[in-house]
Amino acid sequence: MNVGVVGLGRMGFAIAVRLLNAGHQVVGLDHSEEIKKKAAEIGVTVADDIKDVAEQTDVVWIMVPISQVDTVIKDVRPHLKAGDIIVDGGNSFYKDSQRREKELSADGIFFLDCGTSGGIEGEGRGFCLMVGGDEASYTKIHPVFAAIAAPGGMGHIGPSGAGHYVKTVHNGIEYGMLQAYGEGFQIVKEGAFEKNAIDLEELSRIWQVSSIIRSFLLELTHRVMAQDQELHDISGELAEGGTGKWTVEQAHEAGVPVPVIEAALKVREWSRETGGNYATKLVAMLRHEFGGHAVKKLK
Repeated sequence: MNVGVVGLGRMGFAIAVRLLNAGHQVVGLDHSEEIKKKAAEIGVTVADDIKDVAEQTDVVWIMVPISQVDTVIKDVRPHLKAGDIIVDGGNSFYKDSQRREKELSADGIFFLDCGTSGGIEGEGRGFCLMVGGDEASYTKIHPVFAAIAAPGGMGHIGPSGAGHYVKTVHNGIEYGMLQAYGEGFQIVKEGAFEKNAIDLEELSRIWQVSSIIRSFLLELTHRVMAQDQELHDISGELAEGGTGKWTVEQAHEAGVPVPVIEAALKVREWSRETGGNYATKLVAMLRHEFGGHAVKKLK
């Protein structure tokens, strides 16, 4: 299939690579000259403008910051025809996705909201895709999703907005899991035994084998510990993209208690006020490992 990818940053570029590897034609658009050159080198047809993308494709995959999604849709909409499909693979708020689906349907254009997880390792491992919207459209471009996803890591979740809704909750869970790992390793490091009596690299290796708490995040923890167990040179300040807050807000609307996720969100706020502690330093390093998020260095 001919697929347009608008936004060739870390995730967008990885999506383009996987589409190309599966035999699809990719038309890409990005503001960075460096990225455009890199994309052309791997076989992406680099577009001059959004009109160029629309005219060469039937599917436009948007992978831009959430603040830019409406602008991209506004720019591409006049150049699309009835039956074309837009996929928003970012972390948009689900109510915005429902609004966009309704607005685009007036022109016969289909809109799918796709929660996308996998971070910077998604290019090799494949992504986890949670798709909301018109099921017939999902089925129509199933090969596109299959090319991007890890084997078995995709599915049509429900009606418009459902894909981004569950991705919001996914990210809220991520907040809680990251904080739990950070706190756990801080307890081991600073608890009952003298400093460095327990090798955190070895512990994180052992826990990956058949333990109940094994996970991809634990794999990344082992990677961090193999490099530096002290984390003296980095700040424990943690940024947030908004999805954790959205998770808590949606829980409150539904009357669902979420003390773990809420506490993790408050810890991030506290970390920015104080510089954090060992636990938040580890979380910062894990966010860098899976998502390429910046880690602030101490002077």
